Amino acid sequence: MMTLGVALWAYVTFLALKTYPGTALINGALLTALIFLPLSVLMDYIFFGLIRNAMEELYHPTTFYGYGFLLVWPLILAFIFKKKIVERKKNTTNSAIIKAGIGGLICFGTLTLIIILGIEI
Repeated sequence: MMTLGVALWAYVTFLALKTYPGTALINGALLTALIFLPLSVLMDYIFFGLIRNAMEELYHPTTFYGYGFLLVWPLILAFIFKKKIVERKKNTTNSAIIKAGIGGLICFGTLTLIIILGIEI
């Protein structure tokens, strides 16, 4: 699941950066990272706190390492794929927002199914 999650975060980051309206890609990556952090905290709270009733297992050092990773992940992708992002630069459209939302819903739905159905990976 960790590989799938990282891949989905990467896909959504790529979509966000290629439609970022400014020319400074780093600013777009920082903004994306600042959006990712509260989303990840909220998703962790929903899944660990509300669904699994495991809040005591949530806030360990590894959780904060994961949050740190999500803060630097957009920056890493911006540096690695800078040329590809600039080549595919587009204006923000409704379809781009919908694609990003679909990525989030896939991630959310996959995690929800795994937890609710008790699938062990």
